[in-house]
This record gives sequence, structure tokens and C-alpha cells, in this order.
Amino acid sequence: MTRGMRRLAVGVVVLVVYAWFFAATEVSLARLVRGIPWMADFLRRMFPPNLGVLGSAAVGALQTLQIAVVGTTVAALLALPLGFLSARNVASRPLFYPARALLNLFRSIDTMVYALFFVAAVGLGPFPGVLAVVTYTTMTLAKLYSEAIEGIEPGPVDAIAATGAGRLQVLRFGILPQVVPLFASYVLYRLETNIRAATILGFVGAGGIGFYIQTYLRMINYPAAAAVLLVLVGMIMAVDFTSSRLRARIV
Repeated sequence: MTRGMRRLAVGVVVLVVYAWFFAATEVSLARLVRGIPWMADFLRRMFPPNLGVLGSAAVGALQTLQIAVVGTTVAALLALPLGFLSARNVASRPLFYPARALLNLFRSIDTMVYALFFVAAVGLGPFPGVLAVVTYTTMTLAKLYSEAIEGIEPGPVDAIAATGAGRLQVLRFGILPQVVPLFASYVLYRLETNIRAATILGFVGAGGIGFYIQTYLRMINYPAAAAVLLVLVGMIMAVDFTSSRLRARIV
């Protein structure tokens, strides 16, 4: 079979599999169109927003920000040793494979599942939210750290090692200067995503602004929920703007 025929066969297989997935997910434009009036009615009930709940929403937004910041900073530190242990060009094989297996195991579980677990273990409030963010973010950042370490230029490392420098000196002067800007960029990105994740964690009792969104929706108080969502959108926009400016300075 020629290369062109193989590519054609692979393309046909991909299209067939995609068509199967498309059908299995019951995607239907007709159902979407029929649902437009219900969506419009839902949005209509949210206006005008009830600005009287802005104080409570601001408290929830601050707690969400606190959960994300504490969880991300703790995870950024915990991920450092795991990142080096799971990098092929730094860690030895007896350490590399168990570290990679650990990362894959814990990254396969979503933050929401961790939140449910920790809420059951330590009770309601922001603390289980912090634990959930720390657990998932540590593994995610460790994976990103390891990929950054594996992508370093070997030249500076070899040059420093050739001078007789020890492993710590090679790490300090050969590896860290190459990866620290990337590490900082990854941490800022995870902070942005963790703010969104911490919002959802409130739906399972892990504190933050998500608790207020869930409460008002359950009470069918859509104007109050709309006001909380406005606060959430404003907070995320402010964090995204600040993070992008910091990332531009670092990278």
C-alpha cells in the first residue's frame, strides 16, 4: 500500500470514528433551536440584576480568590521536587517512572472530585476547596515543570558540569535560569484557571462565590444570581488583566 493510500485509509477511519462520537453524543441542531426560547426566558428572568446582594457577592468573590491564591502558591512549591523527579534528563530511572506514574494517577481525577472527597473528610467551607486546588494543581504544575526541564538547552548545563561543578551548582547555574521564567508563567496560568475552578467548588460546599450562585439559583432568585455573576465576571477580568501583564514582564 502506498503512502497516499495509507493516509486515505487513516482519514476514512478518523472520519468514521468521529461520526460515531458525533452520533453517540446526540448532537442535534433541532433540539438546540427548540431550546432557544427557554434560554431566552432564563436570561430574561435575570434582569435587572438585584444589586442589593453585591456585598455578599463581593465577600464570596474574595473568598474564591483567597482559595485560588493559597492553593496555587502551596502547589507551586510542592510541585518543584516532583517536577525534577519526573524529568527524564534529570531524574534517574528508579525515581522517574514512579514519579510519572504518580502524576498521571492524581491528574486523572478532577478538582471537583477532590473537593467532594475533602468536604466529606474535613467538612464544609473554604478549607476543603484549598485542599482540592492544592492536590490537583500540584500534579498539573509538576507535569508542566518536568516538560520545561526536559526542554532546556544542554549546552550551558554541560559547560558548567565540565568545570567540575557539583549537582547543586549545575542545578543552580545551569538549569534554574532556563526554567524559572517558564515556571512563573505556568503558576500564573494555573492561578487564572484555579479561580474558575474555585468558583465551581462552591457548588459542592467548598466555599467561595459558587456557593452564592448555587443558593440563589436554587431559590429561583435569578436577579440575585445575575448580580453575583456580574461580580464573578469582573473579578476574572481583573485577574486575567493583571496576570497577562505579569506574564509579559516575566517571559
